[in-house]
Amino acid sequence: MQIQTRKTLLLVVALTLVVVAIRFIFVQSSDFDAEAANSEFLITMDTVNEIQPVPPTDEYGFEIEQYDFEEFRVQRNESLYIILRRHNLSPAQIYQIQQSSEGVANLSRIVPGQTYRIYYKEDDAVAFVWQPSATRYVTVGWEDEYLVEPGEVPVRTVLSEASGVIRSSLYETIVAEGNPSSLGAAMANVFAWQVDFFLLREGDHFKVVYEQRYAGDQFIGVGDIKAAEFQHRGNVYNAYHFENEERRGYFDENGNSLEKALLMAPFRYSQRVSSGFSNNRFHPILRENRPHYGTDYAAPTGTPILAVGDGVVTEAQYRGGNGNIVQIRHNSSYRSAYLHLNGFASGIRAGTRVEQGQVIGYVGQTGLATGPHLCYRLYVDDRPVNSRRVDLPASESLDEEYLPELKRTVQRYQGLLDELSVMEPVAGIDGEDDPNGES
Repeated sequence: MQIQTRKTLLLVVALTLVVVAIRFIFVQSSDFDAEAANSEFLITMDTVNEIQPVPPTDEYGFEIEQYDFEEFRVQRNESLYIILRRHNLSPAQIYQIQQSSEGVANLSRIVPGQTYRIYYKEDDAVAFVWQPSATRYVTVGWEDEYLVEPGEVPVRTVLSEASGVIRSSLYETIVAEGNPSSLGAAMANVFAWQVDFFLLREGDHFKVVYEQRYAGDQFIGVGDIKAAEFQHRGNVYNAYHFENEERRGYFDENGNSLEKALLMAPFRYSQRVSSGFSNNRFHPILRENRPHYGTDYAAPTGTPILAVGDGVVTEAQYRGGNGNIVQIRHNSSYRSAYLHLNGFASGIRAGTRVEQGQVIGYVGQTGLATGPHLCYRLYVDDRPVNSRRVDLPASESLDEEYLPELKRTVQRYQGLLDELSVMEPVAGIDGEDDPNGES
């Protein structure tokens, strides 16, 4: 019994010693790890404290504290050579810069009105930054080595809204409401297939949510129209911008494309209708009644004329009373003609394939014409039709698989459109043409 008790006591003592030893080892190990971690933390803190802040730079990447600059505008008859010589660069240095620019930037395209900067370091000119456009620039440096680098100014977009009631024209209404004038052309492009912008009525009205684009703080133009509503002659048209990897364009809330196979008019923006389609119109030069199978648009000489649809040019020549004429075959049914042109756009000749919206010529008064205008004619199955009254063929609608995505777009912007207010439309002019307008 005593022997058994002694063995038990020895076992307890042995186990106690083992536990103590393990705790000692653990504590020693923990102390070591803590010291190591603390040491690493101190090293890290020292390293962080040694990192210097990034010096501030301007929009072209030059350190503000090291460089001064002056900004200039290119004057008439100035060139890169003249500018750099004025800032004490030698002809040999300018030659080296021109050599370095080959294949990188065309420095010979400096034109009056463009802006540029000269950068100085300790009163010595060390760099030239040329900005050929609001979003592009070229840096030319010669401080340590000859360097020519193109760059781009970051562009940001701001979502904006506009609404208005037509009193005279879409353009004037948009400008009067304090919006950029280019918004008018953008809206005309969106609704070019639904709205006859040459026959707007007083009281027609619109709402639009669109992008304004900025390069730095400079406004550079209108971006995408995200959603718009246009009420014209009692009809309401809606447009929503949709874009993915497969499709891009404007659709109504049901996915029907707003684009048609043909534009309603061959201009980027509104031109006055001076004479309409008629089977019996008095000709101001021939002094007799005869059919007028086209629509005359009075416009300044040189105004660009657009192809109303994709197709192939079948004629581009001077032809008697028609003057300079272009004809385009769009498909087996549709053909368009453009008469009295001042001249043809580059490359426009019989056999040339053109795209919708491409410039094909310029307004003139060649042939039998009393003033500068375009006579635009549209043919269906080789029969002349009134281009402002015919139902144009629709473009392809959005595939059903994309409709849920379109619905989300509609929901996103419809609320913004609903919040925009316009005055109630009022009775106004009927918009009919003057049948006695010039030919």
